[in-house]
Amino acid sequence: MKIRRKSLTLFYILLTILGSTLAHGQEISIGFQDSIRSEILDEYRTLYVRLPADYSTSDKVYPVLYRFDGSTNLFTETVGVIRRLAYMEEVIPDMIVVLIGNTDRNRDMMPVESVYLNSEPGAANFKLFLEDELIPFIDRSYRTTHERILCGQSLSAIFTLYCLLTGPEIFNSYIACSPAFLDRGDYFIHLTEKMLQTGQVQTRKIFLTHGTRDHLDPNGSVQEQLQYFIQLISADINLVSKLHIYEDEGHVPYPSLYHGLKFIYE
Repeated sequence: MKIRRKSLTLFYILLTILGSTLAHGQEISIGFQDSIRSEILDEYRTLYVRLPADYSTSDKVYPVLYRFDGSTNLFTETVGVIRRLAYMEEVIPDMIVVLIGNTDRNRDMMPVESVYLNSEPGAANFKLFLEDELIPFIDRSYRTTHERILCGQSLSAIFTLYCLLTGPEIFNSYIACSPAFLDRGDYFIHLTEKMLQTGQVQTRKIFLTHGTRDHLDPNGSVQEQLQYFIQLISADINLVSKLHIYEDEGHVPYPSLYHGLKFIYE
């Protein structure tokens, strides 16, 4: 497994997001970009990594937030939410942030064929990459608590729920922003019932979001699907779940991560 690292910097225009006061034109660094070679996927994956503000001056250990669809914009948004909740509102611990870049999103995020996606399902391999390669690398490289949060949005929210249903022990908490089971609701309900038969020894928190103005749910069928899913998993007292419906939001409601982290740490 080979790692390549380069500096990631953002400019003065991001000051309002990060809450910093700097001289005009001065660059600010909020993290760095890595590239990890996966033997399982047979490809490099870009990682966007942010360490807590006091990481270099303390010997603390930190939780890790893993998020999909890694990009500079989403990285900036994610770090801004973490900083607000950790330092301004003081309701969550500061944490390490790892965003994972895409190569073939349709392949990686769907565990089963769908008429909506023209791609071979590869979610099982991608989950194996997370469990056997990425997480061990992060745990070896940084001071982690082994408390892990997984966050996905839209298609990657489907994969987030797939991880919950097939390997709930990998992560402690799950945030799924605008998931939908597409035309394979039967498959995911089967996975849900199978997981519920085993029962959970440790508490897992699951936060789902949906916007009533979601253009991908014109008739409300996705909302009904998610409400039924929450009803099912509530049968296990160790699965603490919440579905947050946003009346004035569309697809992937913007406050999802903010409210999800507050729910996890309340």
